[in-house]
Amino acid sequence: MTHTYHITGMTCKSCVGKVLNELLKLGDITNASVQLESPQATISMHNHIPLKSLQQAISKAGNYLITHADREAGEVGDDAERKNWWQAYKPIFLIFFYVIALSLIAGNSKNGFDGWTAMRIFMSGFFLCFSFFKFLDLRGFADSYATYDVVAKRFHSWGYIYAFIELA
Repeated sequence: MTHTYHITGMTCKSCVGKVLNELLKLGDITNASVQLESPQATISMHNHIPLKSLQQAISKAGNYLITHADREAGEVGDDAERKNWWQAYKPIFLIFFYVIALSLIAGNSKNGFDGWTAMRIFMSGFFLCFSFFKFLDLRGFADSYATYDVVAKRFHSWGYIYAFIELA
């Protein structure tokens, strides 16, 4: 039986040789070929070798990861993708809920809830928080702002100035 596997972590022909050498040490493998261009291994074996055993073998050669090529990448990576998505957007959600909570607290008074005060606090908090993100990478903001703003396209320094104007 022949199986194809993806191998990540290989960067050169030496890596290919190390991985191939470790795979061929396994007893049930009759033939193996490892490619760097599309990092994969095609392995022929007498008896099926579990993926865990293959991983243990190539781990001896270095920091490599082997996965089934016939499985969709989404099957293995869905949890990691969800985790990465949450890690990416978690600060935005925290800021959003912080600004909403602050607005609701500020909108409460002795006379009941004042929606105008809450909205004013929400908008000011929103603009202050999100203008802060521009200052984390001011040059990057100016460059990306120039892609869609008419004035910033002609005068690149306007992207830098605009960030300070919005903060004020």
